[in-house]
Amino acid sequence: MTFLPLITATVLSGPALAGSISTAGVMGGPDSGAATSNPAAVVYNPAAMAGSDGVDFMFDLQATAVRIEATTTRNGGIDPNTGEKWKPATANVVVPNGIIGLTWKAIPDRLALGIAANDPFVGGGDYSSTETGTVPPYTGHQRYHIIETKIITAAVTPALALTTVKGVHLGGGVSWVKDIISVMQASDPYGTEGIRVEELDSAAPTNPYVLDTYLSGDATGSHWGWNAGLFIDRWERFQLGLSYAGASQFHAEGDGNVDVAEDLNFVEGRLDVPAKVTVDLPLPAIARGYVNVVINDKLNVGAGVEWQLWNECCGGPDGDIAIGLTNTSGEAIGSDDGVAITIAAEQYSPRRLWNAMAFHMPVGFQANDRVWVGGRVLYNQYAVPSYAVSPSNLDFENVGVVLGGRYRIGDALHLGLNYSKFFLFTREVTDSAWNLQDGNERFSPETPYKASTNGTYSGKADSLGLRIGLDF
Repeated sequence: MTFLPLITATVLSGPALAGSISTAGVMGGPDSGAATSNPAAVVYNPAAMAGSDGVDFMFDLQATAVRIEATTTRNGGIDPNTGEKWKPATANVVVPNGIIGLTWKAIPDRLALGIAANDPFVGGGDYSSTETGTVPPYTGHQRYHIIETKIITAAVTPALALTTVKGVHLGGGVSWVKDIISVMQASDPYGTEGIRVEELDSAAPTNPYVLDTYLSGDATGSHWGWNAGLFIDRWERFQLGLSYAGASQFHAEGDGNVDVAEDLNFVEGRLDVPAKVTVDLPLPAIARGYVNVVINDKLNVGAGVEWQLWNECCGGPDGDIAIGLTNTSGEAIGSDDGVAITIAAEQYSPRRLWNAMAFHMPVGFQANDRVWVGGRVLYNQYAVPSYAVSPSNLDFENVGVVLGGRYRIGDALHLGLNYSKFFLFTREVTDSAWNLQDGNERFSPETPYKASTNGTYSGKADSLGLRIGLDF
């Protein structure tokens, strides 16, 4: 027996949605990009640190409220056990997205150093509020996709920028990333989605979900990453930034629990089997480009692009999310654990993602010595093609608007606030591939059959951000 896809979202800490149910993070507020010299440059483009002076500190935190609503047409949109229409499933999450950074112009006109901490990939989906009950049995129509997943990464990145000739700078950084995941997932050993098997009706209990198996687990780990960039500010009124962050691999190990029926003869007894869980999740490389044009002493405008190379890491079987699930002895959970079924020790959650582009156009206005106001308009493509959409593998094309301002207090301190609104395009899916019996066992094992995910998916995302900065 295998579990169905159990991983939901990842989000890049930049201006784009990518990869699943998530937030469109706007790390660094409306003025950050690959040609911005504030401490967010450690993450966006370390070469841009060369454009700073003295010592700069920045704390920027965005909190995004995300609501996803999914109405799938599984079983024709009808609950087979009640004859009623499936109710829409909703996922409500608040996703933090931010950075704390410090840069220092160690050698004027030659060397800048920096260090930053941020959450480069965060996300998750929690459908438990629309399931029946808060503990098993969950009986909503998301039970065999995902009940709850939380993914958090936290990176620490030291970086440096070197000035090669006047106005031309190179930079790079190395990241250590902490990986954290928590999951609750249901699986159906018969592939009947809770329907009582006809030949076993005489023995079947009232609850059609009595045989379902539940996996819960928490895992942690770490991985390394890197980024590098070029920054050119030879001209007073024009700056160019280019950067590249390499692909990496989320990896986490931890303890879990499998709640499973004692046998498949509709005996009401349950077993709790301690388990070991591993999760390996490929993450994409990101290429960024940005130009900034200084119109005059008060006004600047820019344009930027992010190219998220999801297809390069996750467009085929090698990019599937690999889940290891064993007993505490490292063996497949089965008869030795008192379980009548064998649970596959190696499992996969397929993604089949596309590369995605994100475009943004910022503008900033320095009203006076103390007040700065600015904004940004964004357009983000989705990375999940329609044939691969499910509630646990979901992404939205969207348009966003960011508005913000900062106020300087004294010579060093400045405070800022910003608000972001993202308009997510509703997705109507009629050609999902998840239920096709095409011989690809990662897409559609013989049992349990993966449920169709045709349906309507819509969402909302709103962010509030706070900036605290010091420059000396």
